[in-house]
Amino acid sequence: MGGFALSPLRAITEKPRLYQKLLVAATVVMFLSLLIIYFTIVHLQHQVGEVLKNPLNILVLGVDQAKLDEQGEEELPRTDTMLFMAVRPKMSKVAVFSIPRDSLVEIPGYGVDRINMAHVYGGYPLTKLMVEKIMEMPVDGYVMLNFEGFKEVVDLIGGVEITVDKRMLYEDKSAGFIIDLHPGLQKLDGNDALGYVRFRRDALGDITRTKRQQQFIMALLAKIKQKETLMRVLGNLPEIKKLSDHYFQTNLQLKEILGLGLLFEKLNPQENIVSTTLPGEFSGPYWRLHPQKIRYLTEPFSTN
Repeated sequence: MGGFALSPLRAITEKPRLYQKLLVAATVVMFLSLLIIYFTIVHLQHQVGEVLKNPLNILVLGVDQAKLDEQGEEELPRTDTMLFMAVRPKMSKVAVFSIPRDSLVEIPGYGVDRINMAHVYGGYPLTKLMVEKIMEMPVDGYVMLNFEGFKEVVDLIGGVEITVDKRMLYEDKSAGFIIDLHPGLQKLDGNDALGYVRFRRDALGDITRTKRQQQFIMALLAKIKQKETLMRVLGNLPEIKKLSDHYFQTNLQLKEILGLGLLFEKLNPQENIVSTTLPGEFSGPYWRLHPQKIRYLTEPFSTN
């Protein structure tokens, strides 16, 4: 009856061509995506490799709860814990220098005060400035964590085993915080771990507390290196995102975080990580730093 019609054989051979085109297109897209991912990984590996070749100084800050100033406005929190980490991949060493929170410093525009007040007055930039002046080394990046975040981290990894050196009993009613620990080897959960690293009812006050913090860091690193801990963390990725969203602040780049992870995996905490408190002497309730002794202490890490 006129008109043009495909033969059955031709109709069958036409349809697969459309599917073939879609299949080829999908294959090309997948190939290009994998290629992009591959080169991204290669590029990231190169960047991580560069991180592992160079020294890196990281300021770790633990901050307390924010308070209200005289006008009733919320002020920036004080730095309750200050750690200067000198990471030296070529030496296979990491030095952790504890800066006592009661260290007296000259804060520009505010006069002589405890170094932990620098964050209240000028946030991280002013704190960074003061630490660089004390250490005579640049701060390349920082990690800031509040008390709640600290507790969450310890609970996330299943607690940390440590030997409590004495009976610790203290109550801060205004903050609703109680420290109640007995001496001996035990596994501390997040709340008890926070009490352990914050307790300062000792003859040497904050100086003894910084030593406990150093001991806790070593125990924490040893726990993190365990395969069981890694599996536990990987199984709680939503919790990690919650931690990073609510409790952490950092300006470290992904390549630096990955590089640090690879480095710490290779290090033996007992042999390759050293920790100490910046030397000084008491001046009333304050800690007066000794610049010359600090310089001697940090010299091996100043150029490598």
